Amino acid sequence: MSNKILFQGQDDWGPLLVIEEDGIRKLSFGPGDEQSRQNSQSPTMPEHEYIQAMLLSLLFIEPKRALVLGLGGGCLVNALHHSVAGINITAVELRSTVIDLALRFFRLPHGKKITLVNDDANHYLTQPNKKVDLLYADIYQATGVDETQLSDAFLQACCAQLKQQGYLILNCWHEHSESQLFAHNLRRHFCHLYGCHVSSGNWIVFASNQTQALELAHLKSQALHLKKSKNIDLTRFLSQFKKIY
Repeated sequence: MSNKILFQGQDDWGPLLVIEEDGIRKLSFGPGDEQSRQNSQSPTMPEHEYIQAMLLSLLFIEPKRALVLGLGGGCLVNALHHSVAGINITAVELRSTVIDLALRFFRLPHGKKITLVNDDANHYLTQPNKKVDLLYADIYQATGVDETQLSDAFLQACCAQLKQQGYLILNCWHEHSESQLFAHNLRRHFCHLYGCHVSSGNWIVFASNQTQALELAHLKSQALHLKKSKNIDLTRFLSQFKKIY
């Protein structure tokens, strides 16, 4: 087993480390932390299970525009760019060095349909932006999820960024599924709420104000189509995908 340090540094928010181990590149923000993980043999398919589960959103809607809050190594951006032809993606990242590392070490795609913004997500959400079909919130520090991501003000701001048929996708922890305050905040701003627990300890929330609820039975055929067309297999997550609250 080979372990090679590709980058080691520090910025205003803490340490940054990129290592490669047997073809797997990892981005870390601290000891024991793993923000991003990419296989050099299949860079467009996310290694982390929670990001794969977040891609369930592609079964609900044919997105033309997506917003990603929290870039990391750009694995989610890479997967979206690969999976949806012509999609416009804006990724907002607080730490400029993280953007540089994603471009340098994690094969982050670039082009006129991908916009990288160095900004605080909360500030970005207050700006006049084009509304999106999918909004992914994956704002984590070395110690875990940024609690702002669970707040009423954040959820309200995200809701305002979505098209009528759009979806907010939140990367949370299992423990957040038991929070009555978080449930209350979600219900205040969204009519339809779904959740998916994954074995990594993450809990992915999908929130929408679509005019109709999802037909869960229809999702399997959509997942099989995505597997056949893009070689992305999401079928195993469907047994854990449920309506919540």
